[in-house]
This record gives sequence, structure tokens and C-alpha cells, in this order.
Amino acid sequence: MGGFPSDPYRRPGGVAIKFRLKGGYRQGVTLSEATDSARLSRSTAYSMHDLAPDMRGRITLKVRWAGFRSLTYEIPVSSDYDGYVNLQSLVRRIARAIVHFMTANAMTLSWDRVVLHRLEEIAPGIWIPVLTTH
Repeated sequence: MGGFPSDPYRRPGGVAIKFRLKGGYRQGVTLSEATDSARLSRSTAYSMHDLAPDMRGRITLKVRWAGFRSLTYEIPVSSDYDGYVNLQSLVRRIARAIVHFMTANAMTLSWDRVVLHRLEEIAPGIWIPVLTTH
């Protein structure tokens, strides 16, 4: 998968982990859906190698939002019986970290309005979430 040359934070050739609800028509999941363990589409499977976790099985998540102090989290990554990353568990843990970020920065957005579209790798094992509001 090729990188986007216009994005200074994304490393060339980095992997993008995309999220979509099972049977859903739109890309991404809201933080409410993610924390409520909504079922995700398994149209794309990612291996542990794709996420490049550290020796303890964790990835680093850097959450940035314009005008707010950024925070870094360690997110445990688990795999299913077939050796692929459990996206349901991963997106729930990422959503919890983003909710913590919003709370720590006193952001008053509703969880239903914040959409997690994907994770982009900026260095091996270091990821940033791509978020939008609606």
C-alpha cells in the first residue's frame, strides 16, 4: 500500500488499517459504536506483522487534534484463533484512548459525532488515528 506524499506524518509505504461496520455503507465507526462493541466488517484482515507491535504485543497510538495537547497511548493488540488481528478489540481500545484524550483536553464533542476512519502508520508500530466529526 502506498503512502500519501502530501502527508508529512505518514511514512512512505506505511499501512493503513481501515474500519467499517459489518453491513455498513459508510467508512469509519463512531466512538459510540466502537465502545459499544459494534460488529466490524472483516472484508480486510490484518496480521500482527501488519501492525508491528512491540515485544509486549502493544502498538503506540499518538492522538493529535488541532488546538489541543497531543497524547500518546500504548494499545494492546490481540489476535484471533486464525492469527489475524481482532479488529473488534483493537477499535474498542483505540476508541477508549480517544475518549480519554477528549476528556483530558476537556473537549465537549459527543461520541456519536466523532468518526474513526482508519489508523495510519507513521513509523513501525507507531500509529495515528484519522478522525472526523459530523
